Amino acid sequence: MFRKQVLYSLCILCLPVLVVAQGVKRVSLNDIWTFALDPVKVGEADKWYTADFASGAFDKIQVPHSYTVDKRYFFYTGTAWYFKKFQAAAVPSGYRAFLHFDAVFYKTAVWLNGKKTGTHEGGYTPFEIDVTTALQKNNTLAISVNNEWDTTTIPGARTADTTLRSNATQLYPWINYGGITRPVYLVIRPEVYISRAHVISTPDQPKGDTRILVKTFISNQTTQNTNVPLTANIYFGGQKVNAKFKPITTALAANSSTPVVLEGVLPAAAVKRWYPDEPNLYTAELIAASDTFTTTFGIRTITVKGTQLLLNDEPIKMGGCNRPLDYPGYGSLDPDSILDKDLTLIKNGNLEFSRLSHYPVSESLLNWADKNGLLIIAEAGNWQLTPKQMADPLMRTKYQAQATEMMERDWNHPSIIAYSLGNEFQSQTPEGQAWVRDMSAFVKTIDTTRLITFASFNVWRDYVNKPTDEASQYVDFISTNIYGNHLKNLQKIHSVYPNKPIYISEFGIRLTAAGKEENRLDYFKKAIEAFRQCDYLVGASVWTLNDYMSRYPGTDADGYRAWGLITPDRSLRNTYTYLQEEFAPATMEVMKKEVGKITVAVTARNSFPAYTLRNYKVKYGNTEINLKTLKPGEKQEVEIQAQAEGVKVSLIKPGGFIAVNKTFK
Repeated sequence: MFRKQVLYSLCILCLPVLVVAQGVKRVSLNDIWTFALDPVKVGEADKWYTADFASGAFDKIQVPHSYTVDKRYFFYTGTAWYFKKFQAAAVPSGYRAFLHFDAVFYKTAVWLNGKKTGTHEGGYTPFEIDVTTALQKNNTLAISVNNEWDTTTIPGARTADTTLRSNATQLYPWINYGGITRPVYLVIRPEVYISRAHVISTPDQPKGDTRILVKTFISNQTTQNTNVPLTANIYFGGQKVNAKFKPITTALAANSSTPVVLEGVLPAAAVKRWYPDEPNLYTAELIAASDTFTTTFGIRTITVKGTQLLLNDEPIKMGGCNRPLDYPGYGSLDPDSILDKDLTLIKNGNLEFSRLSHYPVSESLLNWADKNGLLIIAEAGNWQLTPKQMADPLMRTKYQAQATEMMERDWNHPSIIAYSLGNEFQSQTPEGQAWVRDMSAFVKTIDTTRLITFASFNVWRDYVNKPTDEASQYVDFISTNIYGNHLKNLQKIHSVYPNKPIYISEFGIRLTAAGKEENRLDYFKKAIEAFRQCDYLVGASVWTLNDYMSRYPGTDADGYRAWGLITPDRSLRNTYTYLQEEFAPATMEVMKKEVGKITVAVTARNSFPAYTLRNYKVKYGNTEINLKTLKPGEKQEVEIQAQAEGVKVSLIKPGGFIAVNKTFK
């Protein structure tokens, strides 16, 4: 989101100021901080957070930062401290100051000028702390971070009642990259402000219009009751669209927050649906008193009909991948250069329908996915929680808090089509079934616009013979991790749930120690053959896009688990190229050869994957040929000038992404 010019002056010395709304300023606190480890946890007792604490001799680091990959503190697990000194003008009357953290891993405590201002638990979701009364002209910010895990962290160690991987019950499922891993800001906003807004679009109204409902959360942090006028505008391509919102005024009690609903109608002529190949985005501008809040959104529907998954009422079947957040030298940091590299590989590789991570991804990733067209299943946590943990009220409360932070940040991203309630937990147990039933209901109290699923490692097993045997009875579509016997296991799931789509949330095989890919290519060939025999399969995500670091038994000596289609440094393996072609939504073949030219047929696949192709091109040399819209099974022939030695032909997606390359002779 972005905001406009503020009406007062705020002096922050040596820090970049980002103007983000009328009445609001966001000041970056990234760049150079001071850092120290605290392995024996004396920092709080010894008052490291005070302004006169001598932190100047500590090391200097760049935030965002992970001490796990910093070579000075390599793979440290425990408590660490970050310190930042900065200057600011006093908060003007009628305004409040907040510290905003995009993510800190995992447990965080914050002090400003010697005052403890807040705490947070959870490594991947944003949080804010009101620091109005603590902010001064000369400020000392101290942050304690702890990346340890136990049986009460999410994720963490499993309790003793697990039957899965009992030799590794106390190990973390991936590397616990600790630190201030995403950006930090000081935000100055009016005392009456919009904290968040959920834009819900409902197309297919009687005249082709789209109903726009905006649930706006307004906070009144004053000591007086007040009446707040609220209006909204919609923009597309920088141009204002008449959405016919009726301004309203709402009464807010002192020190309260309330949701206010605005309703508008977007005329049919202004409606452009969001598709992976046509990622049309709108901007909603909300104005409440002196605060202006903006957010992007897309108009699209995602529904289930029998065994079909429908995007804008069209069936889709797509390939995908899992992307462990791990890059050499950066760990779980995700700078734009790496993010763009990985997501371009995903888009080029036709790996576009994915449950990317077992935890919330960055908002930068979702912004890219919105603009370039990825379909994402978002997951907040619960990696193999045991029945005892899933029944624990404390664990349920922690999960709900982290899921709420994820959904309230992400609910306007059209790229997110579903929420996953966890991965590989014991969903056949009473506790696992209660978890899915209860958390599904909880999610719907916050966001009813997405489908709900979870990654089951049990739904295809012998002890599941009817829907009531396993928690998948409570989801909109089945997600399952399958690492062999794909056809048999898919058929078993379909026999139990004949009226639900199936999505393979994980499949794959690890690279051998010798580094040869023959067995992996054979595995993927057999898996694709199985997928194409199952018309109820709507997606399949390979584990994984990239290799990732781990402490799990059996990890290679270099610290990586070599499951990736690409290496840690993002070099392509043969399996990437193979799946790129097999997951491409169309095939290309020579229909006729003549002197100096060939006729190539582009055929939209009709088995797996299968979806409508929009705005694709065929490219050879400097020549591009636009293709018509191709529904599954349809084809178009194009004439290509070819020399005797052959010609390289590419199928190009909207945005310039390469779906597949072929060389014809």
